[in-house]
Amino acid sequence: MTVPCPKPAKNFIPDWYKEIESFHGGKPEVSSFYNGKANTTMKMCMPFQDSFNMGYIQEAWQEAYITLTKNIDDTFNVEWFNATEPQMINMREQTQKNKFPIQDHYYPFEFTWNPVWSPELPKGYSAIITHPFNRTDLPFYTLTGIIDSDNFTHQGSKNNLPFLLKKDFNGIIKRGTPLYQIIPILREDWKSIKSSYNEEKQMKILHAMRQHFWSGYKKLYWSKKSFN
Repeated sequence: MTVPCPKPAKNFIPDWYKEIESFHGGKPEVSSFYNGKANTTMKMCMPFQDSFNMGYIQEAWQEAYITLTKNIDDTFNVEWFNATEPQMINMREQTQKNKFPIQDHYYPFEFTWNPVWSPELPKGYSAIITHPFNRTDLPFYTLTGIIDSDNFTHQGSKNNLPFLLKKDFNGIIKRGTPLYQIIPILREDWKSIKSSYNEEKQMKILHAMRQHFWSGYKKLYWSKKSFN
């Protein structure tokens, strides 16, 4: 099999995130400039960090080339080439124009990923298929879907995952690029309940957090997530 299977998302943390310092200026500091708080950056935000580690990533198994030029009648000349088999991308008819509000930043029609691997999950679980979390740097946007992957698997069949292409992109999607994120979720029936604001409870949480200049959430409330 020439197509790598989905791998843990933690293997695809982007370089731009790795290069962010944990503290402004490179070292921890508490001063009046920060209103008595530590000079932490988004690197210290565990909810943000967790988003990069959730579930699995399907990476590009080949290079794919896409180029577009606009015609005077607002149609496009589109060319795309997959470097090898099995083909990674395809395109839907231009007449099927999407209505997504983000289309000002993307071409008004859909391309598709042609998945080779699909998850087979335990009974009661579904899979969220979505754009890699917080990867606004990628030249495309994979649309989100939910598949009941305990009952439905489709290895080897022609199923397509739609994505939009940024208007300023012409070129190669490189091998190894994260295409979409797969997150298993347990299906349960939920019913929301509206409750009154509990000031005592909120102040207790806030007081506990404020005993630490940084990483209070991680030290007191965070739970490790494991995907291997």
